Amino acid sequence: MRVLMICPELPSDNSPGSMAPGARQIRSIREAGLDVHVVDMRGIPKLKYLQVLPKIRGHLKRVDIIHAHFGYCGWLALLARRTPHRKVPIVMSFMGDDLLGTPYNAAGDLERWSLVAANWNKSIASRYDQVIVKSQEMADRLNPISCHVIPNGVDTTVFHPINFFEANHLLGRDPTKLKVLFPGNPANPRKGYALAASAVELASQKLNRGIELVLLWGVQPDQVALYMNACNAMLMTSLIEGSPNVVKEALACDQCIVAVPVGDAHQLIQGVSGCHCTQRDPQQIALALSEILSSTSRSSGRSAIEAKGLTLSQVAQQVINVYQEALNIEQYDRNKVIPVRPAQPSHHSKVASTNSRQVPS
Repeated sequence: MRVLMICPELPSDNSPGSMAPGARQIRSIREAGLDVHVVDMRGIPKLKYLQVLPKIRGHLKRVDIIHAHFGYCGWLALLARRTPHRKVPIVMSFMGDDLLGTPYNAAGDLERWSLVAANWNKSIASRYDQVIVKSQEMADRLNPISCHVIPNGVDTTVFHPINFFEANHLLGRDPTKLKVLFPGNPANPRKGYALAASAVELASQKLNRGIELVLLWGVQPDQVALYMNACNAMLMTSLIEGSPNVVKEALACDQCIVAVPVGDAHQLIQGVSGCHCTQRDPQQIALALSEILSSTSRSSGRSAIEAKGLTLSQVAQQVINVYQEALNIEQYDRNKVIPVRPAQPSHHSKVASTNSRQVPS
């Protein structure tokens, strides 16, 4: 099967961006045996979308299916298909704020343009052959249009438990200090930095200890797992998410997490030892943080990720099943759908180097 991926700009050394999980998912589809071609949004801002249109059209005669990631990439796929070329089926993956909108302040008020775009995406969703969303909240937003809820998978060979002291040493950080990870740009209102900072301050007062709020922002993709293992806990305080990749990645590292109800964060950590579901209340978050920071235990997140079918290879198979459905809808020859190779076991599927975090005295 030949697949054309249309997506936002993929990560580079100079621009890590937020598409690292998407890049890994694309790689996992390729590793499953499919012939994958990629057109990502590189070029002059605002003009780049028109610049890539000829590239997309150039691929139409050579691919069996299009997979668009994020709303505006779907627009380009639909536009490119309006040519005399044969009608290639489109699988549309909505990522989060392309259906839910983008907050512009800490109160969660949504940008007007993001609301227009989200409503437009919902109105044209039926034009796609198959639709994938990242959470049940997004599926509810699309109702009554049917869709598949498939979160991004986690590369468990990259995200796995690392000894606390080793991770701190490799990052040049002090292992004797309590550290809480904040994933995201603190200047972005949707990430809820003010709530996280307030909760950390309250937890510091409860413990009578200094706590450093470590920013996971502008970090090279190959350093992210080190940051997750070098901290004592992670917060998820965003206002809007689809299925936050960083939560799944932290779980794969057996990191302890405190999360507010956003996207599928609560569903991901529900019942996982060492993780806490709270409301969007700094006192509740601080209480949960205090409990975590007073313990040396890691979470049971990695086993939860595997049990929920959220490894890269498991999710790749789910996505390929959607491709097959789209091809059947278009009455494509099923013989063109190649069998999927069995998933290779993770090199770190039985990590047992450490079962505890260090709580500095």
